[in-house]
Amino acid sequence: MAVMKTYGDPLNPMNRRQFLRRAGMGLAAGSVFSIGRAGAQNSGRVIMLGFDGVEPRVIEEMLGRGELPNLARLRDQGGFYDLASTIPPQSPVAWNSFGTCKNPGGHNIFDFIRRDPRGKFGPAPYVGTGKLEPPKFGPDGSVTDPARGINYRKGTPFWSVADAQGRKCKIVNVPFVFPADSLKNGFMICGLGVPDLRGTSSTYFSLSDNVDDAKLKADIGGGQRAKLIFDGEGTSLFSAPGPRNTQFPFGDPKAYAKADIRFQVDRKGGRGKAESGGKTVELVPGQWSDWMELHFQVTGKYAVEGITRFYPFEISEGCVRVYMACAQFHPKAPYVSFSTPDEFSEVVAERFGLFKTVGWAFDTHALRQGDLDEDAFLKDVEQTMAWHEKLALDELDRSASDLFIAAWTATDRVGHMFWRFRDPKHPLYDGSAPERFAKALEMTYKKADAITGKVMERLKEGDTLFVLSDHGFGTWRTGFDLNAWLRENGYLALSDPGRAAGGFLQGIDWAKTKAYSVGISSLYLNLRGRETFGCVDPAEAQKTAAELRDKLLQVKDPATGQTVFADLHLRGVYKGEAMAEAPDMSLGYSRAYQSDKNCAIGGVKDKLFSPNDDKWSGEHAATEYTLCPGMLFTNRKLAKDRPHIQDLGVTALRLMGADVPSDYEGDKIV
Repeated sequence: MAVMKTYGDPLNPMNRRQFLRRAGMGLAAGSVFSIGRAGAQNSGRVIMLGFDGVEPRVIEEMLGRGELPNLARLRDQGGFYDLASTIPPQSPVAWNSFGTCKNPGGHNIFDFIRRDPRGKFGPAPYVGTGKLEPPKFGPDGSVTDPARGINYRKGTPFWSVADAQGRKCKIVNVPFVFPADSLKNGFMICGLGVPDLRGTSSTYFSLSDNVDDAKLKADIGGGQRAKLIFDGEGTSLFSAPGPRNTQFPFGDPKAYAKADIRFQVDRKGGRGKAESGGKTVELVPGQWSDWMELHFQVTGKYAVEGITRFYPFEISEGCVRVYMACAQFHPKAPYVSFSTPDEFSEVVAERFGLFKTVGWAFDTHALRQGDLDEDAFLKDVEQTMAWHEKLALDELDRSASDLFIAAWTATDRVGHMFWRFRDPKHPLYDGSAPERFAKALEMTYKKADAITGKVMERLKEGDTLFVLSDHGFGTWRTGFDLNAWLRENGYLALSDPGRAAGGFLQGIDWAKTKAYSVGISSLYLNLRGRETFGCVDPAEAQKTAAELRDKLLQVKDPATGQTVFADLHLRGVYKGEAMAEAPDMSLGYSRAYQSDKNCAIGGVKDKLFSPNDDKWSGEHAATEYTLCPGMLFTNRKLAKDRPHIQDLGVTALRLMGADVPSDYEGDKIV
């Protein structure tokens, strides 16, 4: 019986060659991905390097110490500026404003989390940026509807506008662009936003033969723990769950297809191997393994290919403990295409070998839960930044382009996870921590500086270079439960406090609730005619929102006397075609405060303030945007003292001699 595999069998070289011939991308040594030269432009290339979440005040300090020589040189050629971010300064919001040159009201991304106001039992939260829809099957197991990625973004990004006017664009790992945009004259490969095979941002596995039942049963965000049972020959089998089989309901053991992985360990030698589908990778404690290919037979007529890798912590007489990365798209046979043309991910794999494809590239979940340690995390950061550098520089060298954009996210993830080593007032601060932890953020900034320097070496006369971050960063010491405050002040009522504490807007008495918070930075009114059980008269909405704003601006932390909110923004701050999805208020916290994590998923607890005792210790997502600008370096003097992230796409189009859409909001700044 024939078995369907996504994009054909990646192990069959005939399939690969056919794909690449169709796209004009031969695999001969020294071959290039070549597309016809785009139309003429007014000046040289526009090159943009994005480093997610870089904090300009730390950059200033490092520049003062002479630690960023390439950025200093770039500053002297053109300038170094604060780059105004979005309301709120979250990565999905800001990067989509970068791409579409619109405020969130125009591009429809307001928060990491959004809600369906018309849920059967009341408003229901879900992921705010997009989703992965698994395939649907006929009775015989054949695919009736293939898997597909859905992006909630509205608007047309400036690289698509340039492409439509004949400009050649190369877009590498720009966050929250998935699926890839269609381009006639260039290519794109997606980064942050590409899910794992399960459709989550990243679900890891912690495997051990020495783990107690409490840990196995614990509900850990973003991961699963499993016990390995070894036989007398030192062999254990683990069936890794992968893509969804929609023939079976959630909760059914067959709801996720599985791939068998056989572990073979030499306890005395302290080494091991993992094998799947006849291929083996070595397991050496303290080292990241090579990539392993996985085969998931979803139905009798449909299979999916994937990849993973391992980080063994211990292989000894007493214990075997191995971290396994999430099951990711196979770049030679992607579950859903994440490049343009579709086959380009395969070209990259042929050029460099298998590579990390999941967008949430650094496993913050596992580090938070203690299933990955700081050293393993930082090794991954160095390797992944280097790999993305290799791809970016290779593409910059390979063929001409009018617009080149490449982005890195390690700068943001290290900020989230290692800020506790920088802030003596943080609940988890450890003054005795090794310097490699205390200076981890600076390490990523130095890497960004080195990458910038290599790109500067490749600049030609007339080229314009921008080096930017989408927002800044800061410490997060205290969580504030906004829903608890709403309850205490008569705006939110509970029908079941126990369920309400668990999150997801459960256990709320909607008939008596005027306002609720769900998402990292969003507050909504329970509006009649919009929410399922809305009770706020639309005629009173503006008054109610203004009343809430006035009261919340007066809230102070009794432990510090500090005002919790620096500002609060009513929905009128937005405009555009997506206003129906806009929150009624976007939060702007003072430094060191954010919404409590449970509140962010729609929970309601008793305490208003809680110390942030999580390794996720740095934050920006609901900080008042004026306190959290990004950075911008350029080799040209700007005509605007206070550039905004929406300006960059408009400026790029003008520099390329392309027309700018009338609904774009930014200014030309060069």
